[in-house]
Amino acid sequence: MPRFALLALGLSTAACADDHAKRRYEFVVRAQSDPGEPLAGVVISHAGQVLGTSDGQGRVRLGADGLEGEALSLSIRCPPGHRSPSPLLAVVLRRAVDANVRPEYVATCPPETRTLVVAVRAENGAGLPVRHFGRELGRTDASGAAHVVLEADSEQTVELTLDTSQDPRLRPSSPSVRFRVSQRDEVVAFSQRFEIAGGARAPRVRPRRGPVRINPE
Repeated sequence: MPRFALLALGLSTAACADDHAKRRYEFVVRAQSDPGEPLAGVVISHAGQVLGTSDGQGRVRLGADGLEGEALSLSIRCPPGHRSPSPLLAVVLRRAVDANVRPEYVATCPPETRTLVVAVRAENGAGLPVRHFGRELGRTDASGAAHVVLEADSEQTVELTLDTSQDPRLRPSSPSVRFRVSQRDEVVAFSQRFEIAGGARAPRVRPRRGPVRINPE
């Protein structure tokens, strides 16, 4: 198994008997929270030794002594509020085609929580509280529309309820819908049509019910 002297750039290494067979390979680890979102404070280490921490641009410049094509693994420790990846970051020592451009490797630290924006549309449901575990997050306006925002752990299931307790004529009574929070911030829709018991019925135009994913353009 090859033995690497891996340190942040600018530090020196001890001489080895086989140094003549090795050369210095420089590369960059680019840390991000989401694709295209640089993340500072990500700690890179190897074999228990801290090599560097990502800067405001999410970058750490590193170097390793070894042979062309040799591989090593780097540990990634993400800052609070972000999840550290369980697999080690694999780096292969290679020469860059352009001597002025260092090979880059990406380390992703996704946020522990995600933002879920829910667009509520309640036909015949003006002034209804939108609740999550009994807590009112918002209330529909005169047209039955509302927007609520939730912060939740990714992969968690959240449930929202349109509370009809103040208007018992509405059917169905206090309908709920569940959303599974994904690995990214999202906008989803909660559409519900209410019938008014004992009153004139609205035209039977059936909107799509339940959760609807809205993909940003």
